[in-house]
Order: sequence, then structure tokens, then C-alpha cells
Amino acid sequence: MFTDAQLEQYEKHGAVTIDSPFTTEQLDRAEAAWDRLKQNGDEPYEEPGYVEVIQHPYFEEVAKKLLRANAVHLWWGLAPHERAPTNPPYTNSRDQWARGCHIDIQATLEDFEATPRRMRAELWFWLNDVPADHGAMRILPGSHRAIMKHWSRVLSSEHKAQLPRVHGLRPAPVSENAPAFPEYIPDIDELPWIEHQPVPAVARRGQILILCSAGLHSAWQNENTISRKAMGTSWVATGISCGLPKNQRNAVMSFFPKLRNKLRPERAHIVPDNFDWLFESDYQPKWEETFLPSR
Repeated sequence: MFTDAQLEQYEKHGAVTIDSPFTTEQLDRAEAAWDRLKQNGDEPYEEPGYVEVIQHPYFEEVAKKLLRANAVHLWWGLAPHERAPTNPPYTNSRDQWARGCHIDIQATLEDFEATPRRMRAELWFWLNDVPADHGAMRILPGSHRAIMKHWSRVLSSEHKAQLPRVHGLRPAPVSENAPAFPEYIPDIDELPWIEHQPVPAVARRGQILILCSAGLHSAWQNENTISRKAMGTSWVATGISCGLPKNQRNAVMSFFPKLRNKLRPERAHIVPDNFDWLFESDYQPKWEETFLPSR
């Protein structure tokens, strides 16, 4: 179901939405599990219906093809994700994008084009329809390549060796309260990033958004009366090292052994049994190559 043409679209635009093999009955069970988790606040590994989705082989196969890898494992992103209804008055699109656009992953273009790909494969599994006004994420197609090419050009060899890493950055203006300040994403052409027009990642229930979060994207207001419901997983090729802030790394190291114990024996390999691949990468020390010009 994940075609070569869709892979090309991901590589060019940084995002693509694909179908999944889940039946209506399976989607109903998955949504019911999502509802229970949101209601009772349990950890995802305590909900059998949720674990059943996470260990479905389809996600692993998509990640293998996406990452050009013979073997992959989970990285992070297992909690039920909600975009609750937004109370009016609603914010206009220009202001939403200017305020919300950011990247989550810092990597070079060489990382992205390597085999296996040195990148996180992010799969957003939608449990209800996601039209444009139902909190559909906004994405700026192609921004991932331009931004990663910039990191290839400006970062030192020492810093390139510490990629890929989770490192939230945004274009100027950047609040001094932002964790990464004064690091930022510079404008690359005459039109500032915050003035570009993003596109909504619309989807039907049961589809999967494959996202490269090294490109600009943003959460969006939900003008519907019900929550947008998603299960998110992220994957990495086996043998690729990745960086996470300390608090997130600690959370992964605590969560993964508990999840692994809940998986069927033949699916346990999707959760690593060691953390040699996961290094700590926090917002200190700052990387001067990414400072705002005034700094």
C-alpha cells in the first residue's frame, strides 16, 4: 500500500498520506482503546487494544521502506494524540502559521539521503476523519530539504556528527523564553518562512500521515465539535544513533521495557532491549552556527 510514487512524494515534499490495511472493525477497536486511555489516563502499554495497534506489522514495513533499512525499531511517540475543539473566536491562518511553525528534528541533507536513512520515520495514524477544519496539521512542502541543506552548509563536522536529534527550532522572531533561543531557522529566500502558505494534511479515518519533521509544520485549531484522534509512532533504522533531550530520553528508557513485555513474542523486536543508540542531546550547550544574526 506504500508505493514508490508515494515514497517519492515524501522525499520531495516531506509528507505523504497513505492508506492502511485496517478494517472498520479494527478501527473501531483502536478508537475505543484511544477513548479509554484519554478517559482513565493509563499508560499506553496498559491498554491491550492500543498495544495491538502499535505492534501491527504494517507500521514496521512502512518504516523499513521509508528509511531504506532491512531492520527498524521504535524511537518514540506512542501516547494517544488529541487536538481538542478550539473555542471561538478563531485565529486567522496567517497568525496561526506565524505563531506555530517549527521543526522537531535537526538533520542534514546527507542524513536524509543516506542508506539507511539517518532520520526519524513519523507515522500519524488517524482514528477519525481529518478535514482541513478538524485540526489538520499544516505542512510547508519542500521546506525539509531547504532547511536540511542549510544545516549541511553551516554546521561544523563536530555538530553534524551529533545528528539526527530532536531539537525544536522555529524561524524568527524567536521568543527569548524558547528553549533553543537564540538558535533559530534562518529565512532562505526573499519570502520569510512565516509568510509562506502551508497546506493542510487532510486524511480519512484509517489513513497514515508520514511526516518528515525536519521541515516546517504546525499544529492547527480544531473548528469541529469533536476531538481529532491520532496514534503516533516514530521509527529509526537499526544501528542509527539518535539524540533526545534528557527528559525525553529518560522517558523512553523507562517506557520501552514495559511496552516490550506487553508485545507478542514475535513482535518484541520492534522495541530495542538496549539504549546504546539513544544519546542525550539537550538545549545546552548552544550551537553558535544557528544563532540569530544579532547574537
